[in-house]
Amino acid sequence: MSSVLLLLAYLGLAASQLNPEVCPDQQSATVSYKLWSSVGSWTSGVSFIEFTLTNGVYLLDTDVDVRSITIESTATLVFKDVDLVVRTRYIRVRGALYIGSEKCKLQSVIDITLYGNKGDVAISSFGEKFIGVESGGVLHIHGSDQRPWTKLTKTVQKLKDGEISDVYNDGNRTTKFQGIVMYVWDAVSGKLEKSIGVYAAGRNTITGSGNQCEADEDAKQLKQTLDSVKDGKIIGLALRKQLFYSKRVDYAMLYELFENFAFGKVTGTSGLRNLRLHDAWSFVMRKGETSTSQELFMKDDKKVLERAAELYHYENGIKFTVRSWVHTIRRGACYSRAKSAKAEIADPKLSLTNDVTSWQVGDEVVLLSTDYDPNQAEVTTIKKCDDCGPNEARINLEPMFAHFGEMVNGVDMRGEVALLSRNIKIRGAPATNSKTLGGHIKLLKGFKEAQVENVELVNMGQLDTLGNYPFHWHMCGDVKNSYIRGSSIRDSNARCVTVHATNGAIVENNVCFKAVGHGYFLEEGGEVDTVFNGNLGAGNTRTGSLTKTDGMPSTFWITNPKTVMKNNVAAGSDYAGIWYVFPEEPIGASYGVVQTMQKGEAKRTPIKEFDNNVAHSNRVAGLFFDKNLKNNTGFGWGTRYNPLSDPLDENSAPQTAVFTRLTAYKNERFNGWFDAANIHITQSSFSDSLISLAVRRSADGPECLVTNSVFMGESINLGEPSVIRGNGMVKTYPRAVPLKMANQPRQGFVFYDRAVSLEDSWFGNYASTDDYSAGAIGFERNNKHLATHGAFTKGLQWGFNDASQGNRVFDGNATDLGFSALDGDDTVLFKDLDGSTTGVGGRGNFVVKPLPFHLTEQCEEIDNWKMAICPHQYGQVRTNFEGKVADQITVTRDDDIDDPVTADRMSFAPFLAILGGTHSYLVRSNAKVAPRWWRFEFLGLSLSNSATFAVCIPRQSTAKVAILNLKSGKWERGVAVSTHDEFKASTSSKDYFIDPEVGAVFLRAQHIRERTDLDRGDCLDNKCPFVGLSNSDGDRSDIDCTDRFYAKYKRDAVVPARKKRATANTDRFPATSATPPTNWGAGSTNP
Repeated sequence: MSSVLLLLAYLGLAASQLNPEVCPDQQSATVSYKLWSSVGSWTSGVSFIEFTLTNGVYLLDTDVDVRSITIESTATLVFKDVDLVVRTRYIRVRGALYIGSEKCKLQSVIDITLYGNKGDVAISSFGEKFIGVESGGVLHIHGSDQRPWTKLTKTVQKLKDGEISDVYNDGNRTTKFQGIVMYVWDAVSGKLEKSIGVYAAGRNTITGSGNQCEADEDAKQLKQTLDSVKDGKIIGLALRKQLFYSKRVDYAMLYELFENFAFGKVTGTSGLRNLRLHDAWSFVMRKGETSTSQELFMKDDKKVLERAAELYHYENGIKFTVRSWVHTIRRGACYSRAKSAKAEIADPKLSLTNDVTSWQVGDEVVLLSTDYDPNQAEVTTIKKCDDCGPNEARINLEPMFAHFGEMVNGVDMRGEVALLSRNIKIRGAPATNSKTLGGHIKLLKGFKEAQVENVELVNMGQLDTLGNYPFHWHMCGDVKNSYIRGSSIRDSNARCVTVHATNGAIVENNVCFKAVGHGYFLEEGGEVDTVFNGNLGAGNTRTGSLTKTDGMPSTFWITNPKTVMKNNVAAGSDYAGIWYVFPEEPIGASYGVVQTMQKGEAKRTPIKEFDNNVAHSNRVAGLFFDKNLKNNTGFGWGTRYNPLSDPLDENSAPQTAVFTRLTAYKNERFNGWFDAANIHITQSSFSDSLISLAVRRSADGPECLVTNSVFMGESINLGEPSVIRGNGMVKTYPRAVPLKMANQPRQGFVFYDRAVSLEDSWFGNYASTDDYSAGAIGFERNNKHLATHGAFTKGLQWGFNDASQGNRVFDGNATDLGFSALDGDDTVLFKDLDGSTTGVGGRGNFVVKPLPFHLTEQCEEIDNWKMAICPHQYGQVRTNFEGKVADQITVTRDDDIDDPVTADRMSFAPFLAILGGTHSYLVRSNAKVAPRWWRFEFLGLSLSNSATFAVCIPRQSTAKVAILNLKSGKWERGVAVSTHDEFKASTSSKDYFIDPEVGAVFLRAQHIRERTDLDRGDCLDNKCPFVGLSNSDGDRSDIDCTDRFYAKYKRDAVVPARKKRATANTDRFPATSATPPTNWGAGSTNP
């Protein structure tokens, strides 16, 4: 049927300007409305299915089912504040669309359905199934104010074994039965006594077509089965999948016998009479008492993909539930279900942090997971509650999971409860030729106004077509007072909110629940001044159908540092909760066009604001700050993030980026992971993860700082006991553990390769178990690269006794599960600036690996740490030299030639050296050919804490030495001295000595100033001493001078007992504070 296009003209008059101080639908004194209910008066009675509105103000005051609505620039369409149902393929806004206003929010129920199949229409810039706003357009959608989400103040306990009876289908979740399933309970005990398929409409086999005789026989058998149930029992009936119907069969016998049974007479009104494909149906009663009968029929209205017909019967303090769940597309997932439980626990009362009197009976809410598994979110409805206060609500839910509702030691793990319903609902109707073609709202550049609040968006977004999302600012440039807020976006086919090449967008107090790909999405890196405030998101799932990055989805995808992030919650994604990842410059359609960010600017720009954000229950990371975004939407290695006071001037002064009040818990691998320089993480709280916080390095820059924070290993938020299956074994853990890494070490703060100072922070509950090790402070494990030397601790407090209740420090060796002995593992250390970690008298102590190479008789090994405490000053030497990547060096300490260490060139062959001239070292290559050049970098040195060492070179070769001048930054030639004694007496780092007979060069490295108590970082002033050595001639196979060297320069051997120091006694380090100070940690996160 061809469509009739009618151009609605109101000659001589332009669209009236609405008064923003008055409700848009209540301005009849000044506005001449054209009423949609009187459409014939302004269309000359012409029949039409597509509307193009021009010249006037149109008042939509009746239900509408049309193909499309286009509002031209001279027209305004206003929705009246009455219950309305609108069905259309699209609404195109060139003029103005008002569904309420900021000062007049609609209170009625507005239901807008965008329908159509893939390919039905193709409107330029929008595609199909949309509300689209073009240049000059105005969009206002304002629903009733309701609190979008809140938090529990009391834990909602799961139903325990024996507290609930729960059965699917006819007792078998994989049953092939299709039809009506009967459930029978004992009314007193609540015990389920029977679950059986009782009616299949004459279709006795899956392939049978059914006939009149079989249908009547099925009806008679149904009557016999129902009659066989004793009076007083509770009977539930529910449709499972579908009830087969044939046009050749009269089902009058079924209808009449059911109505007689259920209602005591033939009513002719049972929903069973109308039951067809994709409908849902359920029934419950007390047998023999028709006054207790309840029936619920939910017809497939083509608006939603799933329907749940669920009924409840209450008796003897027991809640009996019967449900029929039908999905339009996922037919194999359809089921019937019966449950019974004590009403007092099946309809729990929630205690909440905020006033929720705006929530209405029947509204849908979701209790989000507070465990590692984001799929523990449970959706339910609000029940009538006469004894609830303003901060309480009763819900219709038999909790299958516990939802934690407590703050523990400054970590706010109170679970979120989000409202999913709104009085204005916009949804994409299911398409018959696509499972993922939802509706979408798109704003184009040049729109005048766009404000959306308190709206429910369901089945929106289009996975089929890139660029069509539930709500989308599309390359709008600078915008003012444009927002989406207070809204619910659920079951999205592609993201939730997308900001694309738009600056100043406001996204506030929204709920994003169950979205494919990223949730809140900054698309190409040029989007500046976006505000994300008070938003909640959960349920982001992987996809390969959007961009490459959506295969690792995050709830908040932040591609620009000029973004405000505050008061948000990321409560469960397939990868990360909050992900900061910047491109070198804006990518995609913004590349070379959007000028808000210059090349390299993002990685040098301080974060605009980060305060009071929460990330929990994510599969990999809570907050992830790593990688860079490439133009093909793939990832590049490292962020190279180093914020400056002027991001456009690489030589400008550093400016610290501050992350305040991050709360992260129950994220499987990392609560927080940062690849950055010069950041300050403060007043943050971490708990329950393999790693609570780690900071790594992909570029040079000032050290990072962590202060006033709280770290907990495992909390009283136990979660669901985990069951691990594999290799023919089953392992049950008494609490939730990260399933894929259940036996891996638990680490609090992790030092990696970035210089970090960890100060004024509290640690609790880091006790090893029989299944895994734990340590409050640890290091990057299995590290084949470099470890930081700029690791410092100060002002730490401990909530447990070490070692009976936990480990302040733990870093295993190759014999411990999850650990190894690579170069980066063996060179880990940190400096305890004030003794708060290593105990009284430990000011300035280093904690190092207990290798004989590192220890002296003054060191003390701590067995439960697998580390040692030493009073010496240590430096790290990083070695580069001519040769293959796999080549190694061997380093010997002069007083212990029997315990050398080896290191790989691939990892810059690092080793630790005791500074100050008390110890010296010999370095040689293990290659077959002597290197012609060497370069040594020294970390941790000062003027007095110098490093002395010798390098093997071929005898009779010619050697040259160069030293990096730390003042000028230029290389200078070294000065050769004549004797070894002269070298030892010298204090100049330029001086070196060559022993041609031994084949060794003696070198010294030092900094140009002393270290102060305020200095942090790998090197003073971010300037590390370097020494270069080149040599030529001589026998190039003459690489090992060890025997010759120690025959001439041998020192007295160390005391053998030094190689295994006495270990500390149990509880060598007692707890210092049972709880953290009140100003440490993020505290309450309720915005």
